[in-house]
Amino acid sequence: MTILFILIATGWKSQIAPDLGPRMLKVWMGVCLLAMTNVPLWWTPAPEYLHAALHVSVWLLLLTSIATYKGSEEWSYVGYLILCALMIAIIWGFIRKIYSYDPVFYWIDPSWDAPLLAGIFCGAFTSQFKHQCGMLIWGAVLGETFNAVLQTGAYTAQIGSLSWWDSFWIALAAARLFSLLVKGIKLAISKLNGMFLQSKGGRSS
Repeated sequence: MTILFILIATGWKSQIAPDLGPRMLKVWMGVCLLAMTNVPLWWTPAPEYLHAALHVSVWLLLLTSIATYKGSEEWSYVGYLILCALMIAIIWGFIRKIYSYDPVFYWIDPSWDAPLLAGIFCGAFTSQFKHQCGMLIWGAVLGETFNAVLQTGAYTAQIGSLSWWDSFWIALAAARLFSLLVKGIKLAISKLNGMFLQSKGGRSS
């Protein structure tokens, strides 16, 4: 979170969050500050089978993330984004559940694999930063909740703890890097096609 503050303060906002408005950015920064203070403001849902606690900073982020879907072209696209968020939550929750049995066969690290894969899929689903944020915040919350349901009585999800925030930022960084990689590949292909057509036109003339 400190790195994010530094990057935005030094003028990297256009590269990191180009489609996030100043008002929404201020809200996100305020939520991040609240999370960094680690104030013990937790809410525990009523059902006994759901062993999960939600921090107030995550509540605020969930509410503000709804506004990221505002201005989308069609309701069908909003439905697509919601479906993608649910898919991310399923991926997140199942990987956490599988690794709870025996985290021997892992990709990079047992605590990194779920957010990394969720971020890569998110970057493949959309390239817009505000939609990636909304998708991942809901996917990370629902994914940890899903994991708590699958491990009833054996696991309590602390949604909003510092380790949870680590996972969220890993997923968001993976989403941005993947979408930028795809954008770079498309740009390189278009430039190569332009050079090929230009050289072909020069030979024919």
